Amino acid sequence: MSKITITLDATKLRNLVSKRQYKNKDGVDMEVQEVKFELVPVKEPKIIYEGSGYKLQKSHFASAVQTKEEREAKVENVFIGEGITTLWDNAGGTVFNANPVTESNTEDTDVPF
Repeated sequence: MSKITITLDATKLRNLVSKRQYKNKDGVDMEVQEVKFELVPVKEPKIIYEGSGYKLQKSHFASAVQTKEEREAKVENVFIGEGITTLWDNAGGTVFNANPVTESNTEDTDVPF
């Protein structure tokens, strides 16, 4: 099992905040501020730390979403963060039995519960 931790640069995010208005289900006008970004996996993940039982791997980068016009004009991407994946080693961990317990593979004991 692994998890991804995302770290974003707040100074760059401030420039990417956009406002959007909509009506909620009660008909009330609402306004939200949001930041849209893309989380992209890197082609070759890089191990940045190895500890006892786990590894940290730089596996993603975050960039601002570009419009079609920006892509056609070849505007440089704005990189706003990175994703670090934690990989757990199961070699020294607990091994779980995948076989379900049934009456045929349990011992007959006089346990009151």
